[in-house]
Amino acid sequence: MTYTKHLSALLIAVAMATSALAQQHRSVLELNGQGEHLLISSHPDFNIPPDGSYTISLHLSGDRTIIYNTGQRLISRRDLKSPKGSNQSGYELLGLRNLTKAFFGVSTPDSTGGYDHSLNVWTGDEALRRELRTWHHVAWVVDRAQHRMLLYIDGELQRKGQSPDIGNWSMEQNLPILIGAAQEGERRVAFYGGKLDNIRFYRRALSPSEIREDSHTERISHKAEGLVAAYEFDNYQPGDTIINDVTGRHPAHLIGFPQRLPHQSVRTYREHGTNATLVGRGTTQPLFTFSLGLASPERLCSLTLDLSGTTPSALTQVKLYETQNGDRFDPRSPGRLIATGKVGKGCKVTLRPVSKTQTLNAHSKLWVVTDVASNAPEGGKVVTRLQEVRLSGTAQPFRPDTLSRAYEHEIVLQRTLLWAPGENHSAHYRIPGIVRLNDGTLVASIDKRKNSEYDLPEDIDVEVKLSHDMGKTWSTPITVAKGSPQQGFGDAAMATDGRTIYMVMVSGSGLWHYPSQAKKALQMYYTSSSDGGKSWSIVRAISDEVYGDRFRYGGFFGSGNGIITSKGRIMFVAAMRTGEEWGGTMDNVLVYSDDQGRTWHTSPVARANGDESKVVELSDGTLLISSRNRAGGANARTFVRSTDSGMTWSEPQTWPELTGNACNAALARYAPIGSGKDQHLLLHTLPTSPTRDHLRLFLSEDEGKTWRYSRELCAGEAVYSELVILPDGSIGVISEEDDRPGFDIYFTRVSLDWLRGGKQH
Repeated sequence: MTYTKHLSALLIAVAMATSALAQQHRSVLELNGQGEHLLISSHPDFNIPPDGSYTISLHLSGDRTIIYNTGQRLISRRDLKSPKGSNQSGYELLGLRNLTKAFFGVSTPDSTGGYDHSLNVWTGDEALRRELRTWHHVAWVVDRAQHRMLLYIDGELQRKGQSPDIGNWSMEQNLPILIGAAQEGERRVAFYGGKLDNIRFYRRALSPSEIREDSHTERISHKAEGLVAAYEFDNYQPGDTIINDVTGRHPAHLIGFPQRLPHQSVRTYREHGTNATLVGRGTTQPLFTFSLGLASPERLCSLTLDLSGTTPSALTQVKLYETQNGDRFDPRSPGRLIATGKVGKGCKVTLRPVSKTQTLNAHSKLWVVTDVASNAPEGGKVVTRLQEVRLSGTAQPFRPDTLSRAYEHEIVLQRTLLWAPGENHSAHYRIPGIVRLNDGTLVASIDKRKNSEYDLPEDIDVEVKLSHDMGKTWSTPITVAKGSPQQGFGDAAMATDGRTIYMVMVSGSGLWHYPSQAKKALQMYYTSSSDGGKSWSIVRAISDEVYGDRFRYGGFFGSGNGIITSKGRIMFVAAMRTGEEWGGTMDNVLVYSDDQGRTWHTSPVARANGDESKVVELSDGTLLISSRNRAGGANARTFVRSTDSGMTWSEPQTWPELTGNACNAALARYAPIGSGKDQHLLLHTLPTSPTRDHLRLFLSEDEGKTWRYSRELCAGEAVYSELVILPDGSIGVISEEDDRPGFDIYFTRVSLDWLRGGKQH
């Protein structure tokens, strides 16, 4: 069959559809990445015989990258528990481990159990910058005429199979086709989070021109040549259980979606709370989100919330915003304001629309947020529950009843979002640090991980933001070290004397993924700022000084903060690899400078088989290191002490009160040495569950002998954190929270009195 016939047949279909790219994706399906997926029953139409060509194409707009497993499944017809090595092995289209080189993948084991005669690859064009939450077109082609498998992204060929012969690969089996998930025995796993549209199966190989045309075709005809099935989601409404195929032959069943409700307008309802359970004084503090699966667009008439249990006079106003994404709320760009309501003395508040012309639809993500009074008591409660929604299209109010719950938040001095995934063209932000200067300026540092959450080696910048109002507002980002695909920078740590900021970081090969080895060790760098973080010296390599002949396999710093001792020594803790083996042991040592960063030295080993660690100086000059354990799950935090400036160290001991996840954490003095009664106070953060959540702030009143008090900072997912003391004596915590699709970086401010009012150990 000729190319001309192929193209003309598709163009006939295009003529019957809308092909303007600007008009695409008016109807889509969104999956939550937590169980929602589609199932197409097994049928011979989806088999790929030894002499048959095939094409699968789709549009996706992904919410997140996932790196610590094999990736999100977009389309899968394979049982991960079944042995490879036959035409039963199947195929998988995978997505979003990385926005460039591992943007999309395909796995197609051949009859030998390998991939010599098929394609098994992650790919992407690093020259073409991709973004989260933007639409991309993907096509996988089995072309028997070329004897190749090919993978296209946005109409461009990315990879093709190495072998000129794919004759040994075919796929004939009885498994269903899964969209947005994978099958592993009796389980469904690897759920995709994001939007999908234009999922099409062809029993022929589309040409490059046809693939580009397919990517621009919003509606395809059932008469398109070779079309097996197509899912355009035109008539989908919330609560449906089936998506009809354009050809009418292969319906897709929706699994894990909300059930249909008996309401005239609201077909489905779902809600969820915020990852954290703290709100700060000030405006636009998120409380919970919900979505109304509306049968058709409607105007909001009113919304009523039950505030029973809320501290009197704590709130001034409640607002309703519509956003593009339901997984997070960004107060800096809150979306479209839908309704507001003043909070009075009663236990209910009714929100009314700010405009009579605004409508809601089935895709509206709605956030309930509040303005907390500037004098609201720290430790006060905010309790909210959706009681009723009234819409213009029906006199029947919608009451979620048992589908809703009361969300409780505790009031603290401040909660401010610093960085969020997707801002500044970066998929992720990780590894926070923070210091305060003598004039009160706060300087916060971060890894700008542009393409994924991967550690080095990746395209990562180190950048900072500045605050001159105790963390309420923050500057635009300032780049400290600019990374590239060939050399990123990351895992920074800062120390300051109040005037100059000293920063160390690493670059080059990764610690484990691309192991730091003797022939190519992870490199250490240093920079400084003497103008409050506005500008930075050119990063300078210090690896030769630090490693010498002792640490030929390299290492990295305990990211976050270091210290400057009472004698002026700049000091950070590093973890040094002791061998080449993957996942091997690391030793903790001090990396220090006695001449304001001009030269650098290392101490004897402080702790064998350590990890990310922090150090403080006690009132008598003793050095105390808190060290992350290498074991997973929940374990007691390990510490060591030195009374001779780090030349010798005590045997490792543990703090039973500080039991939690093996994770980087913060350790800081509350007050400078010699400052009076508070100089014996130490602070420590730690996620206190076996997994990385339930971040708590601990207080010791005896310089680390015991940890008497603690309060929870984040009930949900929370990982790395760092501490700073503000001029008014309040405590600032910068933390990674809510890894969906990547971490939000929050600044939380609390008082010492609030901390002392917490749990006693």
